[in-house]
Amino acid sequence: QVQALARRASRRRTLRSLAHAAMPGSGVEPPSRSVRCRRTSWRLAPPIVAILATRASCASDEILVKGVSYGPVPLINQEGAWQLPQDDWMADDAVQMWGPAGRFDLRIIRKLGANMVRLYGNNPENDHTNFLDVAHGEGLRVSVGMSDYPYFQMQPGSCQSTEFDCYSQIKPLYAKNLQKGFLTPNRTYHPALRYLNILNEPDLKMPAGAVNSGPDGPKKMCKAIISAMDAILDAEREAMVSGPLINFTATFSYAICSSCERYPNHPALGQMMQLDDAMHNPAEYGYTPKNDVLEAYRTRFTHSFNTANPASDLEIQFLNDYSANLPSTPVYIGEYHHVFGDYREGVPDQESDLAAAMALAMKRSLFLGVSFFQYQVAYWKGGSEEEFGMFGLTEEKIVTMSYFGQDYPLYCLKKEADKSAKGPATMADALTKVYGGEGVDSGAMCSTGANPKTALLDQGGYLSIKSTGDESKMAAFVRRVAEHLGATVLPPDGANGFGAFVRRFADLSTHLGFAQMASELAGSPPPWMKVDRQARCVADRTAPPTVVAPIIGWVCENAQSFSCDDIPEECQGAVYKTADFVLSRYYQELGEGANPLVDCYSRGAGVFESSDTFLRQGDVGRCVQGAGDMVPPPPPTPAPSFGLDAPMTRPPDAEDGSKPSRAAPFAAV
Repeated sequence: QVQALARRASRRRTLRSLAHAAMPGSGVEPPSRSVRCRRTSWRLAPPIVAILATRASCASDEILVKGVSYGPVPLINQEGAWQLPQDDWMADDAVQMWGPAGRFDLRIIRKLGANMVRLYGNNPENDHTNFLDVAHGEGLRVSVGMSDYPYFQMQPGSCQSTEFDCYSQIKPLYAKNLQKGFLTPNRTYHPALRYLNILNEPDLKMPAGAVNSGPDGPKKMCKAIISAMDAILDAEREAMVSGPLINFTATFSYAICSSCERYPNHPALGQMMQLDDAMHNPAEYGYTPKNDVLEAYRTRFTHSFNTANPASDLEIQFLNDYSANLPSTPVYIGEYHHVFGDYREGVPDQESDLAAAMALAMKRSLFLGVSFFQYQVAYWKGGSEEEFGMFGLTEEKIVTMSYFGQDYPLYCLKKEADKSAKGPATMADALTKVYGGEGVDSGAMCSTGANPKTALLDQGGYLSIKSTGDESKMAAFVRRVAEHLGATVLPPDGANGFGAFVRRFADLSTHLGFAQMASELAGSPPPWMKVDRQARCVADRTAPPTVVAPIIGWVCENAQSFSCDDIPEECQGAVYKTADFVLSRYYQELGEGANPLVDCYSRGAGVFESSDTFLRQGDVGRCVQGAGDMVPPPPPTPAPSFGLDAPMTRPPDAEDGSKPSRAAPFAAV
């Protein structure tokens, strides 16, 4: 898949230059269609741009897509690019990149002001619950994509070998996605999920050159998309998915499709019109759906495309004709970033161009917004592809990350300059200003010293934090110790003593140690600790699988009250779930004399966690001893993603007059 991405990058540069020159040409205009308010049999989860209320006129205030495209390959050059074991960055093996005990990329994305993160690689054998939980906790929505693998890389048996009928390849893979994180135990979609990208840039690879290889190319491309969506609908049906459903998309390139039947001179639009026709007339494309794909298209589909063109091109090249032809289907940009080069008088910089794109999204009701391309510099691609990342990598290492059997240095981030700006500026700061985020402090982006999130919970770990003289780090360490004792920490109010406790143990002049801290917290919990009598020993999901996995084997060899041969299937196949099963039972086996900071902690593998916490984490409770009888707490309000709490809203009547069809009431952001 990495090789395919590199080949696609080369093709994309050529297509970008073609698309940049594209101007409206001849195209057969369809009859105008009105958008009617309607309710359907689908229980919809509107896209990230959720419609907040149904109005008789169908006019609605929407939240814009303010996304970031995320593909953080941990390489500082092209060496080793072809040896990457996977490119699934949602997997638990990458938790040190995006999780709270590592670089915490998801927190950084949130601070930029984004409300959505777009991903690419997706191995259905990997569990994605943890990533989705962390994203949801940060107030981020997630756009996931199906891997390229079943479409043209699987050998033998890819879609290309079955005449572009992808049903048999996609259905079992998506069924595994549903089992491994996409669904919650009650068979509803994970609340962080919003979009499923059926295939990224299908016009460039299904088949290769579909846009200019004659009329059969677009037809094969559409057959692949329709059959894949049909397979996904069947996987949902068999999994008995309930509740709000996610939206589908197929993100086209911005290439001109000269082989498409309509709008052959318009970038991206020809491909979308061809797909629209195929959804209405699948038999003409050589496919007979097993499900009502047209209804799914009408109620769950959002068009999208990638472009490196500036905002000034979007209306004349695309949006005007799109709104006239597809007035019921919203559209967003899945990769947006025009590289302007060095500063030139009168030429927009990154901030003004992105602001212009988002202004279009506010103006035009069908245009939902953009996902900025991209989070990190793609050093592994080389050449002009390195110009797109907001953050570069320094040579300073935070930690060594074990990623599916191979070790990679996890480097610190640095902000990349916006060369198009007149004065000193960075791409990250430009994005923050437009998206309305709180911003990311460059000085706080690299923490290679004592880290309260990863320091061992013992005397050595305590002293490493104390030696910094940083009370904020000691506060985080104290909070973590309390959480490992099955408690939650109440918000400091100046009177409950949390601050005084932290200062006492941070004071360099005292000789207090970790044993004293643990004794005070466990013996007589202070007012700022809320101890949960239903706490259980579970896997620490901030720890990488390489830390958690060894303790599973040790427990299985030493446990007396249960056998690991009896681990149910639903608790196998994911390290954290298996650890939940064995740790919770082994800790109970030890009885009242068990010490959470020793017998559960296990040098970072486990945490004696409050039920309020672990019952909210995906399907954790399914494998935890005794959790089946516990009543889950009400879902917490996720941390606000900037723009969701104070959304940029469109005027009631957009200038283009178009109205989106997603008129179902929105349950909860």
